[in-house]
Amino acid sequence: MRKILVLGMALLMTLGLAGFAGATVIDFEDLVGSGQLPSGYAGLTWDPNWQYYDWSQPPYNPSSGNVRIYTHNYGGWIDFGQDVSFQGSWVASSDSAGEMFWEGYNDGVKVAESAHLYGGVQTWLNVNWASVDYVKFVCTSFDYFILDDIQYNGGAPVPIPGAVWLLGSGLVGLIGLRRKLQA
Repeated sequence: MRKILVLGMALLMTLGLAGFAGATVIDFEDLVGSGQLPSGYAGLTWDPNWQYYDWSQPPYNPSSGNVRIYTHNYGGWIDFGQDVSFQGSWVASSDSAGEMFWEGYNDGVKVAESAHLYGGVQTWLNVNWASVDYVKFVCTSFDYFILDDIQYNGGAPVPIPGAVWLLGSGLVGLIGLRRKLQA
């Protein structure tokens, strides 16, 4: 009996943990050609200077697919509109790119800064920051980098489907029935 109760509780806990959202990866692959990144793209607020394009241009190679973003400025920002866990992004640059890094903000206060990269890289820039609502990519040279596969986790739990709760309550009911029958 104790085994059934322990297994039932373990199942419920596992299903409960499965209710949290996975990471969101923005790969820009639904965009075609080139142009200004659309306002509200992927449900976020973007610096209006972000541009995208989908043709080959080494050394500005995307991490996946063909589409990537850049700015004609010295970097750009993304406003998530809520606290998220920001994992990082793919960065590719020319030798002229200078210094590049992410900054993380919460409620207008800078709370984190990534490792600094220097020109001529094609790499994942990992940051893993919890509780940022705004990030800014900084490049000390004009227009010599691209970003791709921006990854974050909204951190908000996804509602667990009613069927899962029904399964859990059914297990509890079976355990109670078994106890009655054994008594």
